[in-house]
This record gives sequence, C-alpha cells and structure tokens, in this order.
Amino acid sequence: MSYLLILLFAVAGVGAFNPDTTQLEQLDIGMEAPSCYAYFLNGGDFFLSRYVGPKARFHLKGPIALSFFTTSCIPCRKEIPYLHTLQENYPDIKVFLVNVGEEPELISNYIKSMGYTLPVLLDRYGKISEKYFAKVTPTLVTINTDGKIGFYKQGYSETDNKAIKQAFERLIAPAKH
Repeated sequence: MSYLLILLFAVAGVGAFNPDTTQLEQLDIGMEAPSCYAYFLNGGDFFLSRYVGPKARFHLKGPIALSFFTTSCIPCRKEIPYLHTLQENYPDIKVFLVNVGEEPELISNYIKSMGYTLPVLLDRYGKISEKYFAKVTPTLVTINTDGKIGFYKQGYSETDNKAIKQAFERLIAPAKH
C-alpha cells in the first residue's frame, strides 16, 4: 500500500515524499503556494492572497520571493545583499525576508546594523516556515502571480546566484510578452 501512495505522489508531483514519515519534505515547482499570514516587522499585516492568486489586490498583485532567514545565519548574510540587488533590477518582484522564530527587537537591531531595506515578515512560531519546509536558512521560494511555486532552494552558495537570477527572470517573463 505504501508503494502505491509513493507512486501516486510521484505522479501527481506533490513534492518530495518520505515513505518513512508519509509527509512532504519540500515544495515542488508548479505547486500551489501554501497560504500564509504574518505581521510586518514595522507593523501591518501580510496576507499572501493579497499579492498572488485570484483574490490578489490590483495594487499589490505581482510575483514575490520569500527568503527565510535568522540573524545568526551566515549564508543569509551573503544571500540577502544579492536579493537587494535583484529587487533593484526586478522592481516588479516583491522580495520579503521572513524571519524565523526570533524576537522583533533583535531582528530590528540586526536589520538596521546590516543596512537591509527589504520588508521583513515575522514568523515567530515557525508556522510559515513549516508550511514552506524551510528547515534550514536561508530558504528561498519564488511565487508567480497565479500563486504557484516558481523556484525553491534551501541553503546558499554564491554559485546559486545564476539560478536565482534565472528564477527572477522567469517570474517576469510572461509580463514581457
């Protein structure tokens, strides 16, 4: 029976499947992005559905990238500046930093000291990172305007920059035609 389930998940393309736990382990390209809600570090509410999918608000609608990070994450300190550059080069893509499990004051001090200007979402209890299988930081996820996963990557190395840039280009490609 478990082999049949594995086959069904593989054929359906629902994500990596671990037969020992019968749970997904990552998000696959083309999957519907899990809904999520968070507070912005500087106040206000974030609802994914306001940005992507059929109920997106006209003035907010567009592709987004979520970068899950912690203040102690050394690879995050290398990826986030690159995401800043991409945000400047691809202004139609909204990039959000998602802090996992840390106190707002610590995050705020860190963001200021690093000079980051991307909006920060608070995932204080790790619920969003759970939904997005962000077991390591950084985890980067892009979501197209239709609300589908366009790119999913855990960890960071400078060799990832090319793939990340290509993922951003794919997000805006339909808008160019």
